[in-house]
Amino acid sequence: MKTLPILDQSTPFQAPYMPVLLTLVKQLQADLSQQIHSIYLNGSVAARCATVGESDINLTMVVNRELTVIEKRTVATLCDHIAYRYDVVPGVDIRVITLDEVMTLSAIFKWGFWLKHCSVCLYGEDLASKFGLFEPSWEIAKAFNGDIKAVLADCRQKIMATKSVTEYNALCRIAGKKMLRSSFMLVAHRTSSLAYSEQQCADYFLHFYPDKSVEIERIQILIHGPQVPKRASLFLIEQFGQWIVAEFEKIEKKIG
Repeated sequence: MKTLPILDQSTPFQAPYMPVLLTLVKQLQADLSQQIHSIYLNGSVAARCATVGESDINLTMVVNRELTVIEKRTVATLCDHIAYRYDVVPGVDIRVITLDEVMTLSAIFKWGFWLKHCSVCLYGEDLASKFGLFEPSWEIAKAFNGDIKAVLADCRQKIMATKSVTEYNALCRIAGKKMLRSSFMLVAHRTSSLAYSEQQCADYFLHFYPDKSVEIERIQILIHGPQVPKRASLFLIEQFGQWIVAEFEKIEKKIG
């Protein structure tokens, strides 16, 4: 079986995103210099296929130890500040993991794959060099979507409780992006490519599940708007989200 592709490590990123990335990395270094091991860019910006004004910036930050509550708040505040300051990005997501977590043998199908095939190192020692190339596999899909039940349950609970429009829209984006990424992971083991953008996730998934086009359209509305009523977002999370979970379980029984 062919190995999966890796991201270009040398070509400049799309020009509109360069000031944002420089500010992000510089500020993270200033705020958490002793804790940071390395910082990586992911998603459509890393793949140079982002859409200005629509694509989020996604970072993975490897730290030497667990962040404190205050440090986590600092990171969250920075994400909000960048999204407010720069019109080119609707949101910034920084995933924080410890160096020990990355380097454990049990995490190889998750973090080894993620850093090798889905990341471009922006700062620090590039841990991708510690891993070999990966082939498409069900183990990778399982590693990345084992938390879908918890993520969607958390979003559902918070959507029901929130009275803030800003928070509600953010939760819709989180739930929508999780379902879209998980949809791709349902079929990732059957392809020899990777999906770096939302549209790529949708296209790969619909190739194998063409009858789910309406659900994918609704997910894209959940992510990008216009704002939908709570009952509509909750229905989509409960119905399509649970379908994804059930489909994962069905495939696991068949080939896991």
